[in-house]
Amino acid sequence: MAEKNLWSVVVYDRPEADRMTVFDQHVAGLPAIIANGTFVAGGQINDDSDARKPIGSSLFLKADTREDVIEILKNDTFGKHNIWDIDNAVIHHLFCVYREGQEYQL
Repeated sequence: MAEKNLWSVVVYDRPEADRMTVFDQHVAGLPAIIANGTFVAGGQINDDSDARKPIGSSLFLKADTREDVIEILKNDTFGKHNIWDIDNAVIHHLFCVYREGQEYQL
C-alpha cells in the first residue's frame, strides 16, 4: 500500500465560536486518528496579542486527496459543531524535507 500524502492545514475558528464548549469531545476523538496514522502533528494556534486565546488549529494530516482532508476536518468534533471555518481552511500538499529525529528526505 502506498504512503498517503502529507498535508499542512491551518483552519481558523469562526469568530463567534467557543471551542471550549466541545473541547473535551474533540480531544477524546484524537486517539483514533493518531492510531490510524491520519493525525501526524498539530495543535491550537493562539492570538498574537493573547497567548491564551485560541483562534484555530494548525495540523499535519495524512490523506490521499485534498477532499479527504476536508472530510477529516468535517468529521472532527470542531467541524461537526461549526467551530472551525472549514470553507476557508488553508490546505496544502506538503513534502516534508525534515522531521525531528529523522534523516533529511531529499
